[in-house]
Amino acid sequence: MKNNIRNFITALKAENIKKRGTGFYWTSAILGIISPVLFFIVTIVMSTEEIKQTLPFNIYQNFIKEAVNPFAYFFFPLLIIIIVSRITQLDHKNGGWQLMETQPTFKFSIYFSKFGTILIANLISIVSFILVSMLCAWLLTFIVTVPKAAQLEIPFGEIFHTIARLFVASLLITTIQFIISVLIPSFIWSIVIGFFGLLLTVFLKPFDLVPVWYPYEILSKIAANPDGSDLGYWFTFTEYVGVTISVILLYIGFNWYRYKTLRLTFNNPTKIISLATVLLVFGGLTYWLLKPNQMPDYGKAVFCGHIDSKDQFQKIYLKNNTVQDTIAVIPFKNNTFHYVFDKKVITDNYTFVIDGKFGGNVFFGQNDSIYLDGKIFGQVSDFKLKGTRLAENQMATASKLDWSMVSYYLEENVNLDKPNIIIDALHEEWKENMETSNKFKTVDNYIPKDDYTKRNQKLITTRYLNMWNDFVKKRAALYPNEKTNGGKLIAEIQANLSLTDESLLSSAEYFDYVISQLIAKNNQDIDDNTKSILAISKMKTGSFKDKMLFWQMSKSIEEASTSSERNEFVAQYITQFSDKNYQRKINKLNNIAESLGKGKQAPLFEATSIDGKSGFLADLQGKFVLIDVWATWCGPCKQQSPYFEKFALKYKKENIQFVALSTDENIQKWYIAAKGKSKSVLQLHVNDLNLFRKDYNVVSIPRFLLIDPNGNFVNANLPFPSDTSFEILLRKALQLPEDE
Repeated sequence: MKNNIRNFITALKAENIKKRGTGFYWTSAILGIISPVLFFIVTIVMSTEEIKQTLPFNIYQNFIKEAVNPFAYFFFPLLIIIIVSRITQLDHKNGGWQLMETQPTFKFSIYFSKFGTILIANLISIVSFILVSMLCAWLLTFIVTVPKAAQLEIPFGEIFHTIARLFVASLLITTIQFIISVLIPSFIWSIVIGFFGLLLTVFLKPFDLVPVWYPYEILSKIAANPDGSDLGYWFTFTEYVGVTISVILLYIGFNWYRYKTLRLTFNNPTKIISLATVLLVFGGLTYWLLKPNQMPDYGKAVFCGHIDSKDQFQKIYLKNNTVQDTIAVIPFKNNTFHYVFDKKVITDNYTFVIDGKFGGNVFFGQNDSIYLDGKIFGQVSDFKLKGTRLAENQMATASKLDWSMVSYYLEENVNLDKPNIIIDALHEEWKENMETSNKFKTVDNYIPKDDYTKRNQKLITTRYLNMWNDFVKKRAALYPNEKTNGGKLIAEIQANLSLTDESLLSSAEYFDYVISQLIAKNNQDIDDNTKSILAISKMKTGSFKDKMLFWQMSKSIEEASTSSERNEFVAQYITQFSDKNYQRKINKLNNIAESLGKGKQAPLFEATSIDGKSGFLADLQGKFVLIDVWATWCGPCKQQSPYFEKFALKYKKENIQFVALSTDENIQKWYIAAKGKSKSVLQLHVNDLNLFRKDYNVVSIPRFLLIDPNGNFVNANLPFPSDTSFEILLRKALQLPEDE
């Protein structure tokens, strides 16, 4: 054993002596620094004086995360291809392989000393990348404006972790390229093969055809997931896969080199048994690592978590998305919360809201434990959901609908006269989406549970059936004498979706689809809302009908044009609920709509101006009052503010007062922001926030309210100022002619 080690060290020293004067290691270092230097230059060129509020971050770690993309995707793999081909071809060219075999050393030492030299070159490149990234990040602090949230301590632990992950992830590329370069004497061909493998990743990536074990994909995962495992593991499963496959390939590659030909490599039982043992052990490990996992059930429903923030929070609300009902109000203690549900929780999407300011969506059910890992800094927040629905919640965040040819046809009214083209395209797209709906994996190789996958497939089906319904409607309008039959292909899609699936009712698309089927054969000359409520009223009594009825009644209450119409409608159908809770909710919605209806007296409120004076809504009577309800932490509010101020300037000569009414809890933040606003808008801060929210039913902001000179509502929920209908409604209220 000692002789083997001594032989290997001797061979390794000999390799390093041979590399002197070749610039071998300098090449590694130079290719390592290209990515951070380029990113450094781009950052300087693209920098602005504007300081955007961000979550706390480490400036060195953040720079490395950004610069690692081109390094892991291109420069590092390119280095490996060049370095491996170069070190092996030098000996091919000069007959070094044959010469070395005449020396008093083992073939094992010869083969793996070269491989070890390449690994040293890889490590030099990685360390060069890290060191230059840190230098560039430090220099940036003197050149560009650094956010206050930036931390300047060197994160030694995270840096070492990144170095280790890059090194391990590069093993498989290095191994494959080394075996190819040893076996093929041609320098050009080894380069071409390596570069083809790199380009293949680029071409296949957009089509999601790159397998997770593909060597270049393993390395690119470092860039895609710079933080590594979600579960705290040191390496991700793809990095472990790279190691196990490398062991198998190195065993085969070495023996191939050792015995010259593949036939002689495994030509007797001993060699075959040795190969089988390696394949069984490391192939088995590879199979085990590649096999997707699902989180086990927890046995009860738990929602817990912690918010990392300087601020202290009071409560987190969990709401049912179907009826917007609060199913839990959970108190914080030192920004930590823990809640065990004593009632059954239906597996569905829910909304969580923290103190009415920050929130997001979470998918879970009866046998799930969810951990909310949150960060809040000023107006910026970031939430990560862990626990038994890790994969499901990540998939919901990452999901994006691909471009649809069928959707394009319908939007542009293309091929409406050719139903077979639409039917074939719709069925093909649906089938492709169904097949790819279960391909999502987390960085730790966890996949969604079967119930979520089936639910997701049902929602995909809903989407395409709604497209089909749109097509049928357009066809009926254009070709009233022609029947549009979907045939077997559309029937196959329809067979995958039930019209009474209560678990899907949190989806507006599913509700719309069910309604479309319920009223499809109703040819009465009445509006769709009336058709819908009539159809729902005939459904079998139960929870599904209650939720459908609630959806439709909520919609009809909102769209009712007069108070009498709304009240008559509610009185007629409210008794059809089997659950009294829905009756109470509908009555509440109706009362709110009634109190905020056109012509109703706007509730009075007290507010403070930026000069510290108190005022009341009544003080503005005699003028129209247009109110923008906003807050400094609200992103959409900031987007609408310039439009609002533009209209304030445009209509400053009219009998109207534009008001920006802040709902900030931190008055100092409001004061600083309001001082920089347009003088054409009256800046106020509401004094009793809870009372204002209750009286005006402020569920979300921005919210725009128009009140007449007598203090009565004209519109309690105007569209956003960026919407063209905003000005149309405003001019109509002011009795001004249409704007040319």
